[in-house]
Amino acid sequence: MNSPLVSIIIPTFNREKELERAITSVFNQTYINWEICVVDNSSSDNSVQLINHYDDPRIKLYMIQNEGIIGASRNLGIEKATGKYLAFLDSDDWWSSRKLEESIKFLEQGKANIIYHDLYIVKKESQKFFFKKTKSRQLLRPIFNDLIINGNTLVTSSVVMCKDILTEIAGFTEDNSLIAIEDYDAWLSLAIKGQNFLKISKTLGFYWVGGKNTSNPERTLQTIDELERKYQRKISELELSEKTYW
Repeated sequence: MNSPLVSIIIPTFNREKELERAITSVFNQTYINWEICVVDNSSSDNSVQLINHYDDPRIKLYMIQNEGIIGASRNLGIEKATGKYLAFLDSDDWWSSRKLEESIKFLEQGKANIIYHDLYIVKKESQKFFFKKTKSRQLLRPIFNDLIINGNTLVTSSVVMCKDILTEIAGFTEDNSLIAIEDYDAWLSLAIKGQNFLKISKTLGFYWVGGKNTSNPERTLQTIDELERKYQRKISELELSEKTYW
């Protein structure tokens, strides 16, 4: 097979029903050369039985006690991944069928080494129509400045990237003072390294906000001060450009 292997990292905890939906969306992909690394935070529901039921060698299950640090789960998945590319999918989100095909196309063309896109926002399980989107933006250079000044715009479940660039920054932070903002921290670190980000102008998945989501505004506010302290020196070097940002 000429198409490169994509390793899909799915951290989960007690989300049997949602996890099945996420995995089904991977099986429905038009791009077929993938593996799934499910990292289960010692769930007490039937998540493990669900994974074992698939009896598919492309689906691999790893257990962890992450103490509430989702970065630890993602890092275990990254460590076990064997693909050229990494795709991240939270267990309560799911993808459109062409998500991987579209993302890998741009990565293979060398247009960027980090791809992301909009997701439809889903608030209830019975929802049939999807009008609202996460509305990410194309990052402007210098990318670190854009991310700091305008805030995070990448939803983790939309991101596909080259594995090697993430290993250069040792994956996601496991600092418990940055819980729920560890993805933003990773994008900042990658921006400092000069990595290229590209937004696909298509909506290629669904973002669940109906509950049990660690990314909530209150928690984000509690961690933003710590993030500012971490990048204090770099932030102090920012040169605001009227042409670029205003």
